[in-house]
Amino acid sequence: MIQDGREVSDRQSVTHLNLPPLTTVALSPVPAATSWPRILMVHGTIDRSSSFKRSAKHLGEYEVISYDRRGYASSPFLDENGVPRKVSWQIHLQDLTEVVAQKPTVVFGHSYGGTLALLAAERQIDNLLGIISFESPLSWFHNWSTWTDTLTDPAEEIDPEWARQQARRFMIFQIGEKNWNRLPPATKRQREAEGITMVSEMTSMANLSPVLDPTKIAVPTIIARSEDAAERHLKGAKFLTDNIPNSELRIIRNTSHGVHLQRPETVAELTRELIARL
Repeated sequence: MIQDGREVSDRQSVTHLNLPPLTTVALSPVPAATSWPRILMVHGTIDRSSSFKRSAKHLGEYEVISYDRRGYASSPFLDENGVPRKVSWQIHLQDLTEVVAQKPTVVFGHSYGGTLALLAAERQIDNLLGIISFESPLSWFHNWSTWTDTLTDPAEEIDPEWARQQARRFMIFQIGEKNWNRLPPATKRQREAEGITMVSEMTSMANLSPVLDPTKIAVPTIIARSEDAAERHLKGAKFLTDNIPNSELRIIRNTSHGVHLQRPETVAELTRELIARL
Protein backbone atom coordinates (compact mmCIF):
# COMPACT_ATOMS: atom_id res chain seq x y z
CA MET A 1 0.00 0.00 0.00
CA ILE A 2 1.23 3.50 -0.84
CA GLN A 3 0.71 6.28 1.67
CA ASP A 4 1.77 9.84 0.81
CA GLY A 5 4.18 8.33 -1.72
CA ARG A 6 6.53 7.27 1.06
CA GLU A 7 6.52 3.53 0.38
CA VAL A 8 7.73 4.27 -3.14
CA SER A 9 10.57 6.46 -1.87
CA ASP A 10 11.50 3.90 0.79
CA ARG A 11 11.72 1.14 -1.80
CA GLN A 12 13.55 3.27 -4.36
CA SER A 13 16.24 4.06 -1.81
CA VAL A 14 17.22 0.38 -1.49
CA THR A 15 16.26 -1.35 -4.76
CA HIS A 16 19.61 -0.56 -6.37
CA LEU A 17 21.37 -2.66 -3.72
CA ASN A 18 19.86 -5.97 -4.96
CA LEU A 19 19.62 -7.29 -1.42
CA PRO A 20 18.93 -11.00 -0.96
CA PRO A 21 15.90 -11.81 1.20
CA LEU A 22 16.61 -12.59 4.83
CA THR A 23 15.98 -16.04 6.26
CA THR A 24 13.27 -16.21 8.89
CA VAL A 25 13.83 -18.43 11.91
CA ALA A 26 11.20 -20.55 13.66
CA LEU A 27 11.62 -19.75 17.33
CA SER A 28 9.76 -22.83 18.50
CA PRO A 29 8.41 -26.03 16.92
CA VAL A 30 5.34 -25.18 14.87
CA PRO A 31 2.33 -27.12 16.22
CA ALA A 32 0.23 -29.17 13.82
CA ALA A 33 -2.74 -26.83 14.27
CA THR A 34 -1.50 -23.29 14.83
CA SER A 35 -3.63 -20.51 16.22
CA TRP A 36 -4.09 -17.37 14.14
CA PRO A 37 -2.22 -15.08 13.44
CA ARG A 38 1.53 -15.50 12.98
CA ILE A 39 3.80 -13.67 15.45
CA LEU A 40 6.98 -11.93 14.32
CA MET A 41 9.53 -10.72 16.87
CA VAL A 42 12.01 -8.07 15.70
CA HIS A 43 15.15 -7.43 17.74
CA GLY A 44 16.94 -4.24 18.66
CA THR A 45 20.50 -2.97 18.31
CA ILE A 46 23.36 -5.49 18.64
CA ASP A 47 20.87 -8.26 19.39
CA ARG A 48 19.70 -11.30 17.43
CA SER A 49 16.63 -13.42 16.80
CA SER A 50 17.69 -16.12 19.25
CA SER A 51 17.15 -13.77 22.20
CA PHE A 52 13.38 -14.27 21.76
CA LYS A 53 13.42 -18.06 22.25
CA ARG A 54 12.30 -17.84 25.86
CA SER A 55 9.38 -15.60 24.94
CA ALA A 56 8.34 -17.96 22.14
CA LYS A 57 8.13 -20.89 24.57
CA HIS A 58 5.17 -19.15 26.21
CA LEU A 59 3.35 -18.90 22.86
CA GLY A 60 3.45 -22.55 21.86
CA GLU A 61 0.11 -22.62 20.02
CA TYR A 62 1.25 -19.92 17.58
CA GLU A 63 3.73 -19.80 14.76
CA VAL A 64 6.45 -17.53 16.17
CA ILE A 65 9.24 -16.39 13.91
CA SER A 66 12.05 -13.88 13.84
CA TYR A 67 15.10 -13.01 11.76
CA ASP A 68 18.51 -11.52 12.33
CA ARG A 69 18.25 -7.97 11.09
CA ARG A 70 20.63 -7.14 8.27
CA GLY A 71 24.12 -6.56 9.62
CA TYR A 72 23.70 -8.79 12.69
CA ALA A 73 24.52 -12.44 13.50
CA SER A 74 23.52 -14.70 10.57
CA SER A 75 22.64 -11.75 8.31
CA PRO A 76 26.00 -10.09 7.62
CA PHE A 77 26.01 -7.04 5.36
CA LEU A 78 29.46 -6.88 3.80
CA ASP A 79 31.15 -5.30 0.80
CA GLU A 80 33.18 -7.23 -1.76
CA ASN A 81 36.18 -7.15 0.59
CA GLY A 82 34.26 -8.59 3.53
CA VAL A 83 34.07 -5.24 5.35
CA PRO A 84 30.77 -4.37 7.11
CA ARG A 85 28.60 -1.95 5.14
CA LYS A 86 26.40 0.79 6.50
CA VAL A 87 22.74 -0.08 7.06
CA SER A 88 19.83 2.37 6.96
CA TRP A 89 16.33 2.33 8.41
CA GLN A 90 15.03 2.07 4.83
CA ILE A 91 16.82 -1.26 4.37
CA HIS A 92 15.53 -2.57 7.69
CA LEU A 93 11.97 -1.43 6.93
CA GLN A 94 12.05 -3.08 3.51
CA ASP A 95 13.17 -6.36 5.13
CA LEU A 96 10.36 -6.17 7.68
CA THR A 97 7.81 -5.36 4.98
CA GLU A 98 8.83 -8.39 2.90
CA VAL A 99 8.56 -10.76 5.87
CA VAL A 100 5.14 -9.44 6.94
CA ALA A 101 3.87 -9.64 3.35
CA GLN A 102 3.96 -13.45 3.51
CA LYS A 103 0.91 -13.85 5.78
CA PRO A 104 -1.21 -12.01 8.39
CA THR A 105 1.16 -11.08 11.20
CA VAL A 106 1.41 -9.27 14.52
CA VAL A 107 4.79 -7.81 15.43
CA PHE A 108 6.52 -7.54 18.77
CA GLY A 109 9.33 -5.04 18.27
CA HIS A 110 11.99 -4.56 20.90
CA SER A 111 13.83 -1.22 20.96
CA TYR A 112 14.95 -0.40 17.39
CA GLY A 113 12.78 -3.28 16.18
CA GLY A 114 9.79 -1.50 17.72
CA THR A 115 10.60 1.69 15.87
CA LEU A 116 10.61 -0.28 12.63
CA ALA A 117 7.24 -1.78 13.56
CA LEU A 118 5.86 1.73 14.16
CA LEU A 119 7.13 2.89 10.76
CA ALA A 120 5.59 -0.17 9.09
CA ALA A 121 2.26 0.46 10.79
CA GLU A 122 2.34 4.14 9.80
CA ARG A 123 2.73 3.02 6.18
CA GLN A 124 -0.15 0.55 6.60
CA ILE A 125 1.78 -2.30 4.99
CA ASP A 126 -0.17 -5.35 3.85
CA ASN A 127 -0.80 -8.16 6.38
CA LEU A 128 0.29 -6.15 9.43
CA LEU A 129 -2.52 -6.69 11.94
CA GLY A 130 -1.12 -5.08 15.08
CA ILE A 131 2.11 -4.12 16.85
CA ILE A 132 3.75 -4.05 20.26
CA SER A 133 6.58 -1.57 20.68
CA PHE A 134 8.81 -1.82 23.74
CA GLU A 135 11.00 1.19 24.61
CA SER A 136 11.59 2.08 20.99
CA PRO A 137 13.97 4.95 20.19
CA LEU A 138 12.47 8.07 18.63
CA SER A 139 15.96 9.15 17.70
CA TRP A 140 14.89 12.04 15.46
CA PHE A 141 13.62 13.92 18.53
CA HIS A 142 16.00 16.68 19.58
CA ASN A 143 17.92 15.63 22.68
CA TRP A 144 16.62 12.07 22.46
CA SER A 145 20.01 11.02 23.79
CA THR A 146 23.49 12.46 23.99
CA TRP A 147 24.76 9.61 21.86
CA THR A 148 22.42 10.15 18.90
CA ASP A 149 22.80 13.93 19.01
CA THR A 150 26.54 13.56 18.33
CA LEU A 151 26.08 11.30 15.29
CA THR A 152 27.37 12.44 11.94
CA ASP A 153 25.56 12.82 8.65
CA PRO A 154 24.44 9.42 7.26
CA ALA A 155 26.43 10.07 4.08
CA GLU A 156 29.73 10.38 5.94
CA GLU A 157 32.13 7.48 6.30
CA ILE A 158 32.35 5.71 9.65
CA ASP A 159 35.72 4.97 11.18
CA PRO A 160 35.75 1.19 11.86
CA GLU A 161 37.82 1.41 15.04
CA TRP A 162 35.61 4.14 16.46
CA ALA A 163 32.55 2.02 15.60
CA ARG A 164 34.06 -0.99 17.39
CA GLN A 165 34.62 1.14 20.48
CA GLN A 166 31.02 2.37 20.37
CA ALA A 167 29.74 -1.19 20.08
CA ARG A 168 31.87 -2.29 23.04
CA ARG A 169 30.59 0.60 25.16
CA PHE A 170 27.01 -0.13 24.17
CA MET A 171 27.33 -3.80 25.12
CA ILE A 172 28.93 -2.98 28.47
CA PHE A 173 26.14 -0.51 29.18
CA GLN A 174 23.52 -3.13 28.34
CA ILE A 175 24.93 -6.22 30.09
CA GLY A 176 27.54 -4.85 32.51
CA GLU A 177 31.31 -5.03 32.36
CA LYS A 178 31.54 -8.32 34.27
CA ASN A 179 29.24 -10.09 31.80
CA TRP A 180 31.08 -8.52 28.88
CA ASN A 181 34.40 -9.80 30.20
CA ARG A 182 32.95 -13.31 30.49
CA LEU A 183 32.06 -13.46 26.79
CA PRO A 184 34.30 -15.61 24.57
CA PRO A 185 36.80 -13.59 22.50
CA ALA A 186 35.07 -14.61 19.26
CA THR A 187 31.74 -13.29 20.55
CA LYS A 188 33.33 -10.01 21.58
CA ARG A 189 34.89 -9.62 18.13
CA GLN A 190 31.56 -10.26 16.43
CA ARG A 191 29.71 -7.72 18.57
CA GLU A 192 32.45 -5.14 17.99
CA ALA A 193 32.31 -5.76 14.25
CA GLU A 194 28.59 -4.96 14.40
CA GLY A 195 29.50 -1.43 15.44
CA ILE A 196 29.25 -0.26 11.81
CA THR A 197 25.68 -1.55 11.70
CA MET A 198 24.87 0.00 15.06
CA VAL A 199 26.24 3.45 14.24
CA SER A 200 24.82 3.59 10.71
CA GLU A 201 21.32 2.41 11.62
CA MET A 202 21.13 4.84 14.54
CA THR A 203 22.51 7.67 12.40
CA SER A 204 19.92 7.04 9.72
CA MET A 205 17.08 6.88 12.25
CA ALA A 206 18.26 10.09 13.94
CA ASN A 207 17.94 11.72 10.50
CA LEU A 208 14.54 10.17 9.68
CA SER A 209 12.69 12.36 7.21
CA PRO A 210 9.78 12.79 7.16
CA VAL A 211 9.50 11.87 10.82
CA LEU A 212 7.02 9.28 12.05
CA ASP A 213 3.41 10.49 12.13
CA PRO A 214 1.80 8.31 14.83
CA THR A 215 -1.72 9.58 14.02
CA LYS A 216 -1.59 7.49 10.82
CA ILE A 217 -1.15 4.19 12.68
CA ALA A 218 -4.52 2.45 12.43
CA VAL A 219 -3.83 -1.08 13.72
CA PRO A 220 -4.21 -2.07 17.39
CA THR A 221 -1.04 -1.00 19.18
CA ILE A 222 0.49 -1.63 22.59
CA ILE A 223 3.22 0.74 23.72
CA ALA A 224 5.19 -0.82 26.58
CA ARG A 225 7.98 0.36 28.82
CA SER A 226 9.61 -0.66 32.07
CA GLU A 227 8.52 0.96 35.33
CA ASP A 228 12.02 2.39 35.74
CA ALA A 229 12.51 3.41 32.11
CA ALA A 230 14.88 6.22 31.20
CA GLU A 231 13.33 9.66 30.96
CA ARG A 232 13.44 9.62 27.15
CA HIS A 233 11.40 6.40 27.08
CA LEU A 234 8.88 7.85 29.54
CA LYS A 235 8.37 10.81 27.19
CA GLY A 236 8.45 8.63 24.08
CA ALA A 237 5.81 6.22 25.40
CA LYS A 238 3.54 9.12 26.37
CA PHE A 239 3.96 10.77 22.97
CA LEU A 240 3.07 7.57 21.16
CA THR A 241 0.04 6.64 23.25
CA ASP A 242 -1.23 10.22 23.14
CA ASN A 243 -1.10 10.21 19.34
CA ILE A 244 -1.74 6.65 18.11
CA PRO A 245 -5.55 6.35 17.91
CA ASN A 246 -5.94 2.67 18.83
CA SER A 247 -3.11 2.35 21.36
CA GLU A 248 -2.71 1.44 25.01
CA LEU A 249 0.21 1.89 27.39
CA ARG A 250 1.56 -0.98 29.45
CA ILE A 251 4.12 -0.42 32.23
CA ILE A 252 6.15 -3.51 33.15
CA ARG A 253 7.55 -3.95 36.64
CA ASN A 254 10.74 -5.75 37.63
CA THR A 255 12.52 -5.41 34.32
CA SER A 256 15.05 -3.22 32.58
CA HIS A 257 15.30 -2.51 28.86
CA GLY A 258 15.87 -6.22 28.10
CA VAL A 259 12.33 -7.32 28.87
CA HIS A 260 12.44 -10.28 26.46
CA LEU A 261 15.38 -11.72 28.41
CA GLN A 262 14.22 -10.84 31.94
CA ARG A 263 10.45 -11.20 31.60
CA PRO A 264 9.77 -13.46 28.60
CA GLU A 265 6.40 -14.49 30.03
CA THR A 266 5.37 -10.82 30.03
CA VAL A 267 6.27 -10.49 26.35
CA ALA A 268 3.95 -13.42 25.70
CA GLU A 269 1.18 -11.85 27.81
CA LEU A 270 1.42 -8.59 25.88
CA THR A 271 1.27 -10.50 22.61
CA ARG A 272 -1.82 -12.45 23.68
CA GLU A 273 -3.46 -9.21 24.80
CA LEU A 274 -2.85 -7.66 21.40
CA ILE A 275 -4.19 -10.70 19.54
CA ALA A 276 -7.35 -10.61 21.66
CA ARG A 277 -8.00 -7.10 20.34
CA LEU A 278 -7.91 -8.11 16.66
